[in-house]
Amino acid sequence: MTASGEVFDPYGFTAAHRTLPFGTQLTVRYHGRSVQVTVNDRGPYTGGRELDLSKGAADYLGLTSAGVDWVNYTVMGRGGYHAKRSAGYSRDARGNRYASGRPDTGGGSYYVVRPGDTLSGIAAELGTSVHYLASANGIPNPDIISVGQKIHY
Repeated sequence: MTASGEVFDPYGFTAAHRTLPFGTQLTVRYHGRSVQVTVNDRGPYTGGRELDLSKGAADYLGLTSAGVDWVNYTVMGRGGYHAKRSAGYSRDARGNRYASGRPDTGGGSYYVVRPGDTLSGIAAELGTSVHYLASANGIPNPDIISVGQKIHY
């Protein structure tokens, strides 16, 4: 399972990043080749790295022989999971969709709360306010959030 709650597909075009919202589309370039990937996991947590690619994306770029190397990447969109997904990628049993009755669907992006997160830290990371996130998500007490909770922004 990935941090987003989806089953990891090693042959999909996906990536792990420590802070970019799940569903963010990236274009990754390496030695004249490029591939579009979707952020669906957290990490990497070793070696001062910023990005981990799935085997499928790394194979496509020719990175598998190098193992670890420098790549360039550009954020192409922060569409959330309602946006178009990478090829070879499917939704998990939960579907990771918003509740149909949710009035504020906004741009569709969300952040999944991890251990140690606070709403103020999430707000700072997303460039918004605690008040906005609490209002948009119906959170009565901003001091109480739960691991795995989706914070829509």
